Amino acid sequence: MQSAKIETYFAQRQAQAPLPVRLYALVDALLYGRGEPVERPTATIGLFDGTPDASLADAGPWLIDFEEAPGSVKQSLFAMGAGADGVSWLISAYPFPELAHELAGRLNARMPDGRTALLRFYDARLMAEIARLLSFTQRIEFFVPTFDWFVEINGELTRVHPHA
Repeated sequence: MQSAKIETYFAQRQAQAPLPVRLYALVDALLYGRGEPVERPTATIGLFDGTPDASLADAGPWLIDFEEAPGSVKQSLFAMGAGADGVSWLISAYPFPELAHELAGRLNARMPDGRTALLRFYDARLMAEIARLLSFTQRIEFFVPTFDWFVEINGELTRVHPHA
């Protein structure tokens, strides 16, 4: 398996971090399955699990614990990062279930007219732009469970947080 840029960065970050950190991938399940529903791989939590949208969990956002993921899943993630669909890479000290819970709590955004909208931050193609639209305070609140947040699209690794 070819090592990816994110693995090199993660190894450096692990050595510097004051506490244990883990590498997670965040993907849109439909993009992961290339538009077709796929069986959820091991080491994956659907962010729609336990929500009113639970029936869509296998077609929605997935958080994947990279270290625990099978080699085939890692290869799929690397392929997504090398292509136009992209993948988000998160480095966090939060345990897997707690990080999934925190991210699930960020899925809904309140619109100025009071309606609720789905915030598609799990789509790597949109995340950098979403981060730019957030105020300084909103960015602090949104990114609190992560040390680093990157998107990788077409093989280009871009830091979204910190210093978005």
